[in-house]
Amino acid sequence: MPAPSHINSILKLVENPVRRKIIKRLSQEPSYPLELAKEIGEAQQLVTSHLALLEKSGIVSSSTGASPVGPNRRLYYLKESAYLSISFGPHLFSEQLLTFETLPLKLSSDAANFMNRIAKIDECENESKVEPFSCVLRDIDEKLNKLENEKTVLLYIRSLAMKHASQELESKEKTHEERRILHYILDERSKDVENISQALNLKESIVREMLEKLKEEIP
Repeated sequence: MPAPSHINSILKLVENPVRRKIIKRLSQEPSYPLELAKEIGEAQQLVTSHLALLEKSGIVSSSTGASPVGPNRRLYYLKESAYLSISFGPHLFSEQLLTFETLPLKLSSDAANFMNRIAKIDECENESKVEPFSCVLRDIDEKLNKLENEKTVLLYIRSLAMKHASQELESKEKTHEERRILHYILDERSKDVENISQALNLKESIVREMLEKLKEEIP
């Protein structure tokens, strides 16, 4: 799991709408600053400054190539892939950053099916493969929509369960610090003293003392 600092740096980069437009455009294919500026409707100087920041962060990279007219041009392309998700509400907070550097050792049946369909299309010698790839993309998007809907429902149910857990903690007249520790354990599924100490800004000695006191109620 990426460190919180990495999540913060990604959030800082993508909060800017111009940078998001640049990332979206580069997700389609590499491009040059002047070309990018024209296509997204922004000044070239502004686009160049954002590209420099994205390249410094490692999200974007570049290479120099010959131009049909004039001096060499710098071609920019996306270097990093990621999935960023943030959910919040009463009794709910979740942030997640996933990278696509490696696939799981075991794919789900749906994922394996999509991979096999792509491989078969690549092996086909038809003149055009755009239409079959379009069908794969359509089916993947439908699957993603179903998963997102299911995730939304589960997050709502999770917040409801946490609400009832919070009411239970309040009924047992726990101290403020005890409730904070129990909330952390319920949310993070971790009883690591150092992590709790850093996250809640409590001394480790106090955390250990409270964990011992709460051991019968810790899941």
